[in-house]
Amino acid sequence: MKGWWEQLMHLLNDLNEMGVVLSRVNNSCRTASKEPVNTFQTVSSISDREVNSTDSDHSSIIPIQNKVVCEPEEVLVPALPETACVERGYITPQQVYNLLNAEEGQPALYDPYYMLILDCRSAERYKESHVVTARAAVTVIHPELGCLISCIELQKYSIILLYAEEGCSPVGSVKARADSPDLQRCFFQLSALGMDPVILLGGFSAFHALYPFLCTPRMVLLEPERHTLTIYPSEILEGALYQGSASQASNYRIIKNLHITHVVNATANCPDTFPTTLCYLRLRLSDDAQQDLVEALPLASRFINTALKAEPAGRVLVHCSMGRSRSSALTLAFLMEHRRWSLLHALRWLKERRACTAPNVNFLRQLLTYEEQLFGSRLTSLDDIRR
Repeated sequence: MKGWWEQLMHLLNDLNEMGVVLSRVNNSCRTASKEPVNTFQTVSSISDREVNSTDSDHSSIIPIQNKVVCEPEEVLVPALPETACVERGYITPQQVYNLLNAEEGQPALYDPYYMLILDCRSAERYKESHVVTARAAVTVIHPELGCLISCIELQKYSIILLYAEEGCSPVGSVKARADSPDLQRCFFQLSALGMDPVILLGGFSAFHALYPFLCTPRMVLLEPERHTLTIYPSEILEGALYQGSASQASNYRIIKNLHITHVVNATANCPDTFPTTLCYLRLRLSDDAQQDLVEALPLASRFINTALKAEPAGRVLVHCSMGRSRSSALTLAFLMEHRRWSLLHALRWLKERRACTAPNVNFLRQLLTYEEQLFGSRLTSLDDIRR
């Protein structure tokens, strides 16, 4: 009898433990049958082969029913973006790259008064190669004649950028004056005229090392000449993540010069242009109030992260038709999940690098929900991101 009683007690304990396990499973998973009819397959249910497929049909969003969708085992801890410490008066090569390729309606560089770039090196070095649309500084700030352009004309420019061959010493320091006297003279003469010039950190050599395709021996100043220039996607993470338009994604020169290896195509109809040479994730999305991103956000985030962490690391271009709404939503999802930034911080980061960023209100609301799923609580309000 004693042995029988012990066996019964062991059986009850096992059942009790099983109940605890089942309780944990029920708390952490929910079945798609409790969701609306048109649910979507989650990232965890799609194989790496499908995510990395070059066949756009294999990587499209496909409605799946009766799938088990598990909640994240643990929420993310929010982090703040880390920004490089740059000396006062300087601007980084990446910032210059994004300014050169900024778009507001049309490419900003097409406007002759958008940016005045002054090459403060020798005339010989300028003729060899210079940043696209740059002018020799001597044509604006002459060593003896002074400023050759009126203050009224100078005030028409949104940005005045100066650069020497190299240099990153504090503006006005003894070392800066010794390393690039012509640049320092131009800087303080323009400042005295009420201008607010900035200096390219590291000079022409640093910019040319990263973006040789934006350097040229040609003088490109007039508006018709500017319209012949190639406008590149915005660089969101240096040498890693880019965001742009469908036309840029189909331009072989851009793909080659940026060393793009992976593309997220968020358009409804634009085809994958280079399916035999690039790895595509095709998400057929519409930029409207009805488009559901429940599948697209984690899928794009995972695809981008996998590409950037590959050996060797890939370079990813995220695009929609104009590179403003759909592509922005997918880029933001990646920054939130894999950089652990709140939606507010991710949006600020993105807008600093791509000023035309404008996800529609429907996408913003879904991104707020995604933020809550990732971090366990809502960190951003709709009012914060619509200001």
